[in-house]
Amino acid sequence: MADAGKTFSSEEEEANYWKDLAMTYKQRAENTQEELREFQEESREYEAELETQLQQTESKNRDLLMENNHLRMELETIKVRGGCRTSPSLWKLLLDRPQAPQPLLTFEATRLCCQG
Repeated sequence: MADAGKTFSSEEEEANYWKDLAMTYKQRAENTQEELREFQEESREYEAELETQLQQTESKNRDLLMENNHLRMELETIKVRGGCRTSPSLWKLLLDRPQAPQPLLTFEATRLCCQG
């Protein structure tokens, strides 16, 4: 049996042709399997890394929300004690926070103190 358009001078030549072709396809399949295995392994590693980053980000977010709630409660306490418009302790409390940039804290302190 000859490939369409392919002629062989002997059965042995045809057998060698098909054997070589089979080996070529087998090698391609093995290479593709190896590439797939490597890709799956790298994907698992990347997924684990992303999961770790997500957990860290969620933890940081929870910490920031707790800090925000704590600061709001402190602000409300200061408002009840004597108003925050003239309270230097509120400004010191907010501006001494190392976690956030100063312009952001100043804006937030002004916004909160200017609310009713």
